[in-house]
Amino acid sequence: MFRRSTALTTLLLLGLFGARTTVTVSLMAQSPMTQLEKAELSKKVESLLKQHGDGIAANLWLGGDSGKPWFELNADEPAATASAIKTFYLVELFAANREALDQSLPGADAVINNDEHPAISHFSSEQRTEIRRVLGGASVRRIARIMMGSTGASNTVYNAAANVVTAVFSGPEALTKMIRDRDPAFAKVTARRYMLRDMASGLSNDAPAAALAVLYQRLATRAISGIDGETIEAIRDAIIKENIDDVGNHYSKGGNSFDPTTEVRAGWLETAQRIVDLRRDDARCR
Repeated sequence: MFRRSTALTTLLLLGLFGARTTVTVSLMAQSPMTQLEKAELSKKVESLLKQHGDGIAANLWLGGDSGKPWFELNADEPAATASAIKTFYLVELFAANREALDQSLPGADAVINNDEHPAISHFSSEQRTEIRRVLGGASVRRIARIMMGSTGASNTVYNAAANVVTAVFSGPEALTKMIRDRDPAFAKVTARRYMLRDMASGLSNDAPAAALAVLYQRLATRAISGIDGETIEAIRDAIIKENIDDVGNHYSKGGNSFDPTTEVRAGWLETAQRIVDLRRDDARCR
């Protein structure tokens, strides 16, 4: 049986002038960091950021499957999430439709068949045709898996799936309220716009690294407020999962975007081993 724990997700921090790089990192609870390791990591992060000059920032959370982080950097500051916010959407989608995950998502077809709806009106005619072909009549579970990237689809459909979810919950503002009501740790999570819409507006969908960390702690330990065990398992199953030989299952949801340039890596590792040799496995756990 797997020991439930959160583990390392590594990311090379890259960006351009004016960029913001948001990172959520989790480390297995059996291997806390020493003060020396924290100091060494802090120096490495500082050095890496300096290499890219002014205008780049990092939001980092490193810790176990419960409690406070062992290392953090700007972890409580909201930052652009790109598609990494979709895991919050996933939780609300399955919570609201827990009895009908394999049935068509109520209201979805009305959204994708309306060319004027803000969820899809910014896509081209050809893209809207593709969206209707792939998402029309789709089950809650299928829309979720496409939104999360665990079922393959074009980038258009991948993001449109998240927009459909947002729309059936009456838009970004209403979805934000649902997310925040789920857990006090999510109080700074904000959905401001539909995916790929108003990209140059300066508006972004935001979350602190700490909120993403708590979300994955909850999923790793199968304990989300107001959601039964079977639904939590379904949520976990919709997330991208990669088996890393001799280590365990790596669950993850990242995101990338521009204006601001954003790169996000977030997730956890469930392993049967007591301790993962992070140096040995570093290149394989990205």
